[in-house]
Amino acid sequence: MTAFPRTKEISLATACGVILLAMIGCSPATMAQVSGTVTSKGKPVPDAVVQFVAQNSPGAVGRTDAAGQFSLSTLKPGDGAFFGMFQVKIEPFLPGADPDNPSPPPPPRTDIPKVYRSVATTPLSAEVKRGVKNTFDFELTSERGFSK
Repeated sequence: MTAFPRTKEISLATACGVILLAMIGCSPATMAQVSGTVTSKGKPVPDAVVQFVAQNSPGAVGRTDAAGQFSLSTLKPGDGAFFGMFQVKIEPFLPGADPDNPSPPPPPRTDIPKVYRSVATTPLSAEVKRGVKNTFDFELTSERGFSK
């Protein structure tokens, strides 16, 4: 009896390999490192979640540190964002609720006006481009404007 390879197993293995190579090979070519700073009234905005939201590609997210600095992640920590145009939403970081150790709600954040907290109202946008340093500095104001 002649042994034939199992075509289903070979096809599945081949398909998985092609997908893995495509993901590994394409990610660096279609993404860039993205970083920046968020300030309000000239002071850093710590513990803010910065989200780059796109219509036709995955978004990216980062959290500001004590100096208001952030770097974005999409597929893995620190990998940046895909090339393209994004609406930028900035909202306060809220730690996860622990039912065994409830804590009082955090005080209201006046350093992040409500206009920046929703994709529907934010005036912020950014374009991530190939071959340039993608650094975006956002100065939050109480009006519908920003400094770049």
